[in-house]
Amino acid sequence: MSDVDAPRPDLAIVFVVGEGRAGSLGPALAQLRKLPRFRRAPIAVVHDPGMDVGAVLARHKVSGVEAASSLSKDRNDAACDWLLASGARYGTIATLLRPARLDEWTRHLWHEVKRLDKLPLTSPMPLLLWTDHGTKLSVARYVHRMLAEHDVERGSLLADFLGRLALSAATPWLEAVDPAGGDIEILAFLSVAFVPEMSEPPWRYRLALTGPSGDVARSGPVPLTPRVGNRGEAQWAGLGTRLPLVGTGSGHRRFVLELDTEVPELRLRRNLRPRVGALISARTVGMHAEADETAGRSRQTTVRYLLHTVGDGTAAFLTTQEGAGLGARLRWAGTLLKKDAGFIARGPGARRMRLLRLLRLVTRPFFAGREIWLIGERKDTAQDNGIHLFRHIRESDPRRRAYYVIDRSSPQYDRVAPYGHVVAHSSWRHQLLLLHATVLANAYMIGYLVPDGWDVRDYTRHIVWRVGALRVYLKHGVHLSPYAVKRGTTGYDICLTVTPRETEALRAASGYDRQLVEAGMPRYDALTPTPPSRTILFMPTWRNYLATTALKGSQDGEVPYEGSTYQRFMSGLLESRRLHEMLERYDYRLTFLPHYNMASRFEGATVAGDRIEIADTNAVSFQDLIRGCDAFVTDYSSVQFDVAYLGTPIVYARFDEDEFESKHSSPTWFDYERDGFGPVVHTLDETLDAVQDLLERDCRPDPFYQKRIDAAFPVRDQRNCARTVAAIEERIPARPR
Repeated sequence: MSDVDAPRPDLAIVFVVGEGRAGSLGPALAQLRKLPRFRRAPIAVVHDPGMDVGAVLARHKVSGVEAASSLSKDRNDAACDWLLASGARYGTIATLLRPARLDEWTRHLWHEVKRLDKLPLTSPMPLLLWTDHGTKLSVARYVHRMLAEHDVERGSLLADFLGRLALSAATPWLEAVDPAGGDIEILAFLSVAFVPEMSEPPWRYRLALTGPSGDVARSGPVPLTPRVGNRGEAQWAGLGTRLPLVGTGSGHRRFVLELDTEVPELRLRRNLRPRVGALISARTVGMHAEADETAGRSRQTTVRYLLHTVGDGTAAFLTTQEGAGLGARLRWAGTLLKKDAGFIARGPGARRMRLLRLLRLVTRPFFAGREIWLIGERKDTAQDNGIHLFRHIRESDPRRRAYYVIDRSSPQYDRVAPYGHVVAHSSWRHQLLLLHATVLANAYMIGYLVPDGWDVRDYTRHIVWRVGALRVYLKHGVHLSPYAVKRGTTGYDICLTVTPRETEALRAASGYDRQLVEAGMPRYDALTPTPPSRTILFMPTWRNYLATTALKGSQDGEVPYEGSTYQRFMSGLLESRRLHEMLERYDYRLTFLPHYNMASRFEGATVAGDRIEIADTNAVSFQDLIRGCDAFVTDYSSVQFDVAYLGTPIVYARFDEDEFESKHSSPTWFDYERDGFGPVVHTLDETLDAVQDLLERDCRPDPFYQKRIDAAFPVRDQRNCARTVAAIEERIPARPR
């Protein structure tokens, strides 16, 4: 049958067009209408409010749908509504294509129609066809509508169709692989933006390890489970299972996710793409296991595996080996050397990474048997948990090869220099030590320990797994928003926690479990009371929607700093004559310590008088300020826990509560009214009233809040550093025999 004589498919098309693509609309529609199969197909264009496209749409006999706003959610809601009302058997929703791509796109679309036409698939709604120009949000809303409005049975053709549609649109991510006595535990998720209120999906997937000769391990049917996102909303996206490695032999395998279906036309498998957290915690893992020999008999063996990626990083691979003894260890060493040689000779990425792998290989004999601990914070700071842990190690175990990494030009370099073993950030010594490190410990992102000039992505893909360093998050405060911490993003082997409730919240939301260590924070060891200083410390946190040193360039939804609620409150407090008069009357001072990311905004700021000063942490450590203050005022800073640990009175000035919670923070387990260590106020006047109340009682603690502090910190000692070191030593990977 010729193309002209082919029957017209019962197919409706929706294009989603933003303001920036309006000029391409006419040529694209003209090209599409020239194709015989699509001359009479119902087509709609969903466009942003106010777009002048009426004449173009009328010329090509295309329906126009104005979205409620230019937000992707509203565009895709409108597209889905129009498609479901079209009455067509099939439909597709896509972003507008360039005319040159339309032929290829329509061929793919027609192929999908013919594939589904082979099935006795009935649906109360148009069957949504996925293409490379489809949108995840349209699929998410379509699936939600289907499950909400119709009874889709588990195991039905319609359920399998929806499962294939979701897998086609999604990005399948591998978040972590953990050893489990001869098996591996896999943590993965499907990034498809399902709405939180969606019903439980009635389809299943399977995870597999596949090699050149086929699958070597394959899971049973795996359902999607709720996964908590960064905003605290649960979506049907999580995937977790175990795969056996014993008996699978040695080789180089790829992780795949497939739809659990018996219908050939609906089968689909996708590569699992490694999240950065999976790659930055990758190393050779060895586990002892029992292998079956004959019926009723078993033998002890060792299974080794290495998670890594190749090329552009779009697939996760596992290199495995089974066998114990010296011969097996030598074979594994040979496997790694072969990987080194291949990468050095022709590996992808920058030439620098190949040279670094060569440097590591050549210098490895000089570091054999040595444990190298690299510790740091931001590249220019020595004031947080990093410096406190380093000082503890240098004083308690000076023979340990622990080094502090900091920029040689940093004003804080001299704070750490007296302890020795200080390494200039990005120096050749730093780079060499990083290539042989056993432990990387940082109070912020481990990325601060990566030398300048190293491409972080290439380092993560091509160096990290070869070094295999233990990654320790010393952190810089209690996690009030646990949903913002994801194992697939951070990939820590140890994440310190402070209180039982913080640990519980992180375990429920982050994907971390055994990695959480409730050791306290190293800087708490220095939190000992000092004599009264007649000082109030004001220490607010930052706002990610205001221009800061942490965010470069314009950001979505960015609020100008000048005139913002934040700026008005800060200026109002610092310039308050009432505050200055109170401080004079009661003989106190107020020290303002801006957040690192906001500090530039307060250089040369106006204050009401000499009783108010802006601190410079290059001149005085922020821990000395905390220890020395008689009272503490903050908005939401987690430093409140340090202050509470000391028993110092606190005032919470939550002057922009709604704005902060909607634009900056994630949901929190900590309720300031219920759990806070001091009174909560919401305006400048209320803040000044609360400060006056403190001054009138000479900053004595309130027994009501002291009970909360005692409950939150049942153990307050100077052994936080010791517990941290013990946790690290316990988890340093041992060489499998």
